[in-house]
Amino acid sequence: MHANFRNSLRSLPFCMAAIFFLALTPLRSQDATKVSELGSFRAGALSFSFPLPSGDLVETGADYRVLLEPLVPATNRLVAAFVTPDDLVSLNGGNSKRLTEYALVEVPRQAEFADVTPDIFKQIVDGTAAQFGANLENQVKDTAEDINRRLKALNSSAATVSVDKPVYLGTLFSKTDAHGFGATMAFSSEGTKVTMAMGLVVLRVHNRVFFAYLYKRYEDESTLLWLRKATEQWADSILNANKQQID
Repeated sequence: MHANFRNSLRSLPFCMAAIFFLALTPLRSQDATKVSELGSFRAGALSFSFPLPSGDLVETGADYRVLLEPLVPATNRLVAAFVTPDDLVSLNGGNSKRLTEYALVEVPRQAEFADVTPDIFKQIVDGTAAQFGANLENQVKDTAEDINRRLKALNSSAATVSVDKPVYLGTLFSKTDAHGFGATMAFSSEGTKVTMAMGLVVLRVHNRVFFAYLYKRYEDESTLLWLRKATEQWADSILNANKQQID
């Protein structure tokens, strides 16, 4: 593989999605309780299964998934999105809503159709770890600015979201084809501040690379214990669900 392409994979940006979903145009083409069939997600000319990250979440389905695309950096493509059933109803109604727990699965556009070898996957993991370490604060600020611009373009009355200095939690787990990282960050908007815990899982599935994010409102130390367990269990369930290739 070309050296420049390898370098770009090592420095792929990751998503720090804002916790505020701000009154975008509602879609009403299906019942808000209808969700996608697990195993029907397409990426890189292949089909993949992405099980629910927790029993409290449902997958939005293709119609409502597009409403969360502004929370994804332009370099990535949203493949699956999970929210609580109540939040899915709010999305259907176009209501402003602070998401207390949700998850996103994204594929990097530049690498979506590329075969990612174990060696390249290690480079991606190492690059992600470096971003989470020394460069986390700058990455979060840059992504927040991009999300604010995209939300404003869709809704001029959308409130601006700012991010305080994040706290890196380190590596949550490490496996051959899945590595988890954690962070907490405080989001502020219109005088309200909420701290979220975030787990990022970098996955290699059928020689494709995915970024899976799990967010939960931070309450106390128990939230971090939950995050570590939930991200690893989700990674295991994704890998197990994709043991057989689905074309």
